[in-house]
Amino acid sequence: MRISRSRLLFLIVVPGLVLAWYVSALFGVEGRIAWLANQPGVTTAFQHPESGKSDALIALISFSLLTPIALGVLVIALVLLVNALAALLVSLRLPAWLSAPVVAVTSIYAMYATSPSWLPMSLYALGIVARAYLVYSYGQGSALQ
Repeated sequence: MRISRSRLLFLIVVPGLVLAWYVSALFGVEGRIAWLANQPGVTTAFQHPESGKSDALIALISFSLLTPIALGVLVIALVLLVNALAALLVSLRLPAWLSAPVVAVTSIYAMYATSPSWLPMSLYALGIVARAYLVYSYGQGSALQ
């Protein structure tokens, strides 16, 4: 008996969605989204009575399209950096595999050292996305306290 691709996809997607729903309830994802959406800088976003919901949808679509692109560019940059360092290490007669841990440790340290400059804007952006999700999903006056 051969299962078609659409049935196989259905058998994978439905249990995956149910599992995601239970996991999100277990970890309190809605509460964290509400906390992000209730940050002081984003509480007034998407409150226009006529266009608030459509603006929220545009923000969600933009976030879902641009985030994978940005992450892909970041991964490509890291891979190029690892390969460039590997070429340098090989020319110095060191093992090439050493370039990946060096780039990883350096990247983690750089993120930690510069976190005061990028963390507030990242939390603001996540707050905007959370506010957009709440406004689009539950309406204008939603806060999910």
